[in-house]
Amino acid sequence: MAELVTVARSFSAPTGIAFDSKGAMYVTNWSGNSVVKINSNGDREIIHSNISSPAGIVIDAEDNIYVSSYGDDYILKIAANGKSQKISEGYHTPTGIAFSNSGNLLITNRSTGEIVSLDLKNGRKEIIANGLSTPVGVTQLADNSLVVSQYSGRLTLIQPNGDKTELGKSFNRPGVGIVAISPSVVAVIDNGADMVRKIDVKTKEVSTLVTSLSGAVALAYNNNQYYIGTWGDGSVHRFNDK
Repeated sequence: MAELVTVARSFSAPTGIAFDSKGAMYVTNWSGNSVVKINSNGDREIIHSNISSPAGIVIDAEDNIYVSSYGDDYILKIAANGKSQKISEGYHTPTGIAFSNSGNLLITNRSTGEIVSLDLKNGRKEIIANGLSTPVGVTQLADNSLVVSQYSGRLTLIQPNGDKTELGKSFNRPGVGIVAISPSVVAVIDNGADMVRKIDVKTKEVSTLVTSLSGAVALAYNNNQYYIGTWGDGSVHRFNDK
């Protein structure tokens, strides 16, 4: 089993983790209503506050930051120059977010069971999946299929044609953190089991990467290392991909 290293503490319900091009880590402080930046040297600063229950976070190639406000149903953009603005509103408890293969923003509408695709160039929204049960995390695979983690206990593979396959039999309560680590393998927070699991969506083989995580919620994969945000101790932990 992987060995955990604690890399940062004193968060208030760390829910999303992302990295910029310089290696700085950004964490959404759900209960602290803020977004925190930790530079590679360990220096820490709040880069945005007064955002209600920030959940998902992603960073594009130009270091623009996108954050979902679970509490106020909008998407916030924090530009590389620090300027922030709401760029899209009218969601339904948006939780985990991710980039699609085409560069759109994929947003989980937790309370309505939908995945929304937001075109960042023109602001148009499209519901690309529905009928889900409390979706909180999403990632897109190389073949354009989606894998959606749902607090209900489901982990669902959605093919580009809309066909769904349930993968969550071995999972207790899949959480916000979900990342694709190869064309057919995703790593997923199992919040209900305090674990990070890995699943091959083709073979449905499930393995456990790390256990004994107190309230694991956030998950990121950067430079062959996993980063996990845990609510139980308000910390971010790291372990290497073996």
